[in-house]
Amino acid sequence: MSEAPAASAAVELVAVEKRFDGVPAVRGVTLEVPAGAFVAVLGPSGCGKTTTLRMVAGFERPSAGEIRIGGATVSAPARAIFVPPEDRRIGMVFQSYAVWPHMTVAENVGYPLRVRRVPPAARAARVAALLELTRLEGLGERYPHQLSGGQQQRVALARALAGEPAVLLLDEPLSNLDARLRQEMRVELKAIQRRVGATILYVTHDQEEALALADRVAVMRGGILHQVAPPDVVYDRPADPFVAEFLGYGGFIPAEVAGPAGVRFTGLPGTPAVACRVPAGAAGPGVLAFRPAQVELGPPGAGLPGRVVTRVYRGEFFEFRVRVGPYEVAATGLQALAEDAPVGVTLRNPLFFPSSTPSE
Repeated sequence: MSEAPAASAAVELVAVEKRFDGVPAVRGVTLEVPAGAFVAVLGPSGCGKTTTLRMVAGFERPSAGEIRIGGATVSAPARAIFVPPEDRRIGMVFQSYAVWPHMTVAENVGYPLRVRRVPPAARAARVAALLELTRLEGLGERYPHQLSGGQQQRVALARALAGEPAVLLLDEPLSNLDARLRQEMRVELKAIQRRVGATILYVTHDQEEALALADRVAVMRGGILHQVAPPDVVYDRPADPFVAEFLGYGGFIPAEVAGPAGVRFTGLPGTPAVACRVPAGAAGPGVLAFRPAQVELGPPGAGLPGRVVTRVYRGEFFEFRVRVGPYEVAATGLQALAEDAPVGVTLRNPLFFPSSTPSE
């Protein structure tokens, strides 16, 4: 049975866990998806993101915790509550399209309405509106094998929207498309979401996809949520080294706090301190993370002493590996610096992650 709905977020997960034969796959996940929001769960393969989505859909039963959709509890093992998928008012789009090959486009899209016994005239009108929304007008009588991959995925999306779900769940829906189609579908998906005001919970391993589409990004590893924040915050201020590395930061050079506004590379005494934001109360060792674009190469004597190890021409810019003491750092630049050339290395706004949590 389910509880009476109350005003709340479209989807709520509270301390949700999932174990398979005693092995934890999802560990204490708490996540809120506001009504009308687009939330992306981002992480590497095997991190628990799809299992989390399947628990929201009702395809997997959580081992602990609670899941609510529209204020109604749909899963709560401690209270013996479990609402089956067909009663959760969800729409689901899978990685593999999952459109029925023996049905036309219109039949695929209208199937959820036929199951709900929507009258034929109303069903036809709803299908026509969805085909227009997903740019499939004129393709209603075609079969899936007559469509491109992008068109098949739009059929799956239209079908998921047919029943006017409270939340739309998407599991790596663009990963089977080529790069050009993925880019096109990102634009279309965001436009559709804005037009219909859909609430979307989206699973992906593609950071570019998550940053481009989502209002909030939830970064996951080993069944644990490491950070939930708007895309720009996750990108510019990752919560920990894992999130930083997954979002494209490199370096991770051992460093030590040299004051309230800077650190010094470990093992390079007498070199200038690197200006960065040091967490309040942090002291001692940690690591310094930065992107290649944050490494500025100048004349010797400006910044840390370095030497170019390799240079690769990338068309619009050069890519360098630079030796700084015992460390190598990646950098980019427009100037064709020669290999083995001495340079000064300046880091712009790097991140410092202390080895231990600062005291309160």
